[in-house]
Amino acid sequence: MMASVRRAALAAILAPVLALAVTGASFAAGEGRVIGTVLDEANAPVEGAKVLLVRPGTGYKLEKVTDKKGQFMLLILDATQNYQIRIEKAGYGLYEGPVKPKVEDTMRMSFVLPKLAPAAPAAGDAPKEMSGSDQAILAYNEGVTALKGGNVAGAVPGLEKAVSLNPQLAEAQAALAEVYLELKRYGEALAAADRYLALKPGDARGLRDRYDALKAGGDTEKAHEALEALLAADRSPDTAVRFFNQGAELARTGKLDEAAVFFQRVVEIAPADPKFSKAHYVLGMTYAKDEAKKAQAKEQLQAFLQMAPDDPDAATAKEMLAYLK
Repeated sequence: MMASVRRAALAAILAPVLALAVTGASFAAGEGRVIGTVLDEANAPVEGAKVLLVRPGTGYKLEKVTDKKGQFMLLILDATQNYQIRIEKAGYGLYEGPVKPKVEDTMRMSFVLPKLAPAAPAAGDAPKEMSGSDQAILAYNEGVTALKGGNVAGAVPGLEKAVSLNPQLAEAQAALAEVYLELKRYGEALAAADRYLALKPGDARGLRDRYDALKAGGDTEKAHEALEALLAADRSPDTAVRFFNQGAELARTGKLDEAAVFFQRVVEIAPADPKFSKAHYVLGMTYAKDEAKKAQAKEQLQAFLQMAPDDPDAATAKEMLAYLK
């Protein structure tokens, strides 16, 4: 019986891989959230910036002010519509552009407001040329505007110009890495992610982009190292998803012992998240092969049943638990 139960369970394919855009909060139907960060050209947060969201052609508006971290959050009740955002603060340049929220999801966006010169030139003086740094900010904002309008390829020229004019503009390097990932230009995405990490060592955003580029580019060994580095910096659901997806790929090819290594990381990061219930199931069934891990197998299978009592594999898990007693 033990062999037949195990064969039936271990032959089961995991549920479809989770998408990398994971949200931790619940939403009412049609809602969407935007979490924005406003920075200056030196990547310092801009506190006290006024944020205005409007829907063109209507009287709808939503106003916020950035906090000490330069952040604001917009809860948009109808995320199916297109919106326009305006961000301003005295002493800084103005930002205006489109925003298309995602239904029942959270968008994280960064905006750059360049500091203005302290005084206007005296009368009769020739106007000063914009500095390379200021030009980089404008190019970055052009790229971001294209990206928010859904034109991923159209964002590339502005972002590439921005990093060419100011290689120290970290937000542009990160945005460029993510655009390259979307366009399947994985080598260029990796290079941009590495440049971002040189500016912000250990930053989770850069580590995510680096792992995604290595994984998509087929460098399995370096991708695994990058994933461990990400885990050390960020134990969020986004990181758990990446471990889960890697474990799922291995499990589908029958490499269950290797998959268990990744699923163990998943349950360490998010032990009670029902999105990852299958990680507990596969861990339990894998541990059941080892008499020394019998107690761990029972623990994982019980956790699976608690999270997903109606899962198609619930009956198999119960049968295995009965056998392990």
